[in-house]
Amino acid sequence: MMGMGRFLLCCSLVALTGAAGCSKPGDAEAPRAVRAQEAASAPVAAADVKGLEGKLKFKDDADRERFSLKPKDDGAKLVDGEERELARYKWKDAALKVSGPDDVALGYVVGSAGGALTVRDGEQRQVLFTLARQGPGWRLNDMKGTLLYSVWPEDDGARIQDGAGADVARVKVREGKVSLRDAQGRTLLATKSLLAAEAAACLAFEALELPLRMALLFHLQAPPSQELAQP
Repeated sequence: MMGMGRFLLCCSLVALTGAAGCSKPGDAEAPRAVRAQEAASAPVAAADVKGLEGKLKFKDDADRERFSLKPKDDGAKLVDGEERELARYKWKDAALKVSGPDDVALGYVVGSAGGALTVRDGEQRQVLFTLARQGPGWRLNDMKGTLLYSVWPEDDGARIQDGAGADVARVKVREGKVSLRDAQGRTLLATKSLLAAEAAACLAFEALELPLRMALLFHLQAPPSQELAQP
């Protein structure tokens, strides 16, 4: 009887071992597929991606191209949907010069050691706006220190609020697309390029003209240490 018990116990162990070793290939692939899907839909932070992979195209909800940022060796160029030049961006050491199509300076975006960005006038005599860290997010203040916008990271992008704390826009990162939406959820702009959610949030700063908003986006997405290193 003792020998029969040992025999049955061994058979049970063999059966269990065989079952564990004969799992279906799909069982192992499913978790990997889920992880890949989660990674693809996760928001991109500026710390995770830097630089421009190529032309950064923005379209509206009707799939019409509104404007594009084209990288250049010394900066970038902003054009509208008809390829008309709107602004030029050129690195001057750590400062990003923003010029019109006539090459007249519209302003400068200058980074600091603490990570804040200051938007200065075309003569660099006055600070017009300051974009600085606020906990996990960002805050944009005007020249008097008044809070204009706050940017808060979310699981699928970022939330943008005005100085009173009211929602004005959201950035959504889903299925390889980054979109800027209004407070009601309507898509305003979208791109299929790899773009940090906090950089895309700058497009909601309507207190600034578009060339300066794009300058902040460009500085966050492709800081000078990266751009100047390119051949």
